[in-house]
Amino acid sequence: MPFRFAHICDLLERLDQVYSRYPPYLPKDATQKSRDAVLYWFKKHGQKIRHDANGLALLSTLFPERTQRVHELDSKNLEKIICRALSLPSSRVTDLSRWREPGAGVGDLGACVERVVNQDVKEETAVQSRASGVTIEDIEQVLVSFASQTPLSPPPARPLALDGTCGARTASLGRLYQRLPARESKWLTRLILKSYSPIIVPDHLVYMLYHPFLPDLLEVEPDFSAALFLLRGMNIPALVH
Repeated sequence: MPFRFAHICDLLERLDQVYSRYPPYLPKDATQKSRDAVLYWFKKHGQKIRHDANGLALLSTLFPERTQRVHELDSKNLEKIICRALSLPSSRVTDLSRWREPGAGVGDLGACVERVVNQDVKEETAVQSRASGVTIEDIEQVLVSFASQTPLSPPPARPLALDGTCGARTASLGRLYQRLPARESKWLTRLILKSYSPIIVPDHLVYMLYHPFLPDLLEVEPDFSAALFLLRGMNIPALVH
C-alpha cells in the first residue's frame, strides 16, 4: 500500500512540539530532539518507506520548500478554496479568516483550518476520526496536476479564479480537504503554502536515512526527481542500513 499522509503528520506534530515549546529549548537541545524524532520515525516506518512509499512524494511532502512546483496559491486564495470545499457557514468563515488579524494569537491559516474542522466535528459527532486514508501519493498527484496547469511566470497581481478553467484543479484540492480530519488539514495547508515554520526538519539526516548515497547525489543534482532517478540507476535499494 502507498504511504499515508497521517504518518507524515505524526512526525510534523512531534517536531512542532519541539520548536513551539515555551519556554523554548536551547538550540542544541532542539536540534537533538528533532533528530531523535526523525530517527524514531524512520525506525517505526522504515519497512513501509522501503516497500510502499514513492520516494519523490515522500521527500516533496517533508520538504515542500525544495520542490520545483509553481502555483498561484497564497494564503488568501487557499482560504477561499477551503471555504468552498467545506461549505462553511458565515460564522466558520469568520473563524477561518482570523489568521489575517494582527496580534490575534490564533496562528497561521493551517492552525485556523484545524480549529474550524474540529469545531464542525464536535457539533456533528462525539467521535473524531484520528486519521484518514489519504496518501502522500494522492497529495503529490493533486499538487503536481495543479502546478502543471499554472503558468510558470504569472503576472504578480493576477488573482486565482475559483471557477471556469481553474474549476477542476481547485475542486481536486477541495476534495482532499473533504477527506481529511483536522490535524491533517492543518499540515496539508502548510504543505501547499510550502512552509512548516517554525519547525525544522533535519534534512541531511532524512536524506541519509532514506539512502546513504542521497545526500551526495543532492549536492550534485539538487532536484529531488533527478537525484532519485540517478539513485534508481545505481540499482541499490533504499534504506540499505
